[in-house]
Amino acid sequence: MTHPLMRLFVDPRSTSSPLSTGLLVLRVLSGGLMALHGAGKMVRPFTWMGDNPPLPVPGVLQFLSASAEFFGGLAWMLGLATPLATLGIAVTMLVGILIAHIPVGDPFIRLSVRGMTTGPGEPFWGLPTWLVRAGGRSVGGSGSSELATLYIAISVMMLVAGPGRFSLDAWLTRKLAARVASA
Repeated sequence: MTHPLMRLFVDPRSTSSPLSTGLLVLRVLSGGLMALHGAGKMVRPFTWMGDNPPLPVPGVLQFLSASAEFFGGLAWMLGLATPLATLGIAVTMLVGILIAHIPVGDPFIRLSVRGMTTGPGEPFWGLPTWLVRAGGRSVGGSGSSELATLYIAISVMMLVAGPGRFSLDAWLTRKLAARVASA
């Protein structure tokens, strides 16, 4: 368990029960949502972006993205291979922001409240349009980058705090330590 590469697959850190409870709730909820986010893509994992994406993305990269979302979400829920799952999710969300949101002019937050601006693209209460905009989706855009950014923030939390003691990573660490101690 001392090999540095092992930390990529199992996070051995132990945390207090209150923090572990919060991490469990965060992992199960965000992991379930992330798995659902990727589930639809797993139906056509090599072609989920369609025939005419803004940037031609090779099928193998589409597969890696769909897999990171679906299997990474399941791994978060279980607290299994948390560092690896977290890196996959964070990179996928960052790439999504860079190739799917920024190029089409999606704002950070898109509010769907009617009548709050006088026209499309107009600043919302004086804020810049890259930050917040009212109205529906932009042409070719997916709405906003706020959800992808939230998943990146959760990823940072998982990398900093670990999955907590109520995780398969912690259980595996305890089992391996007991095996080493008895040998």
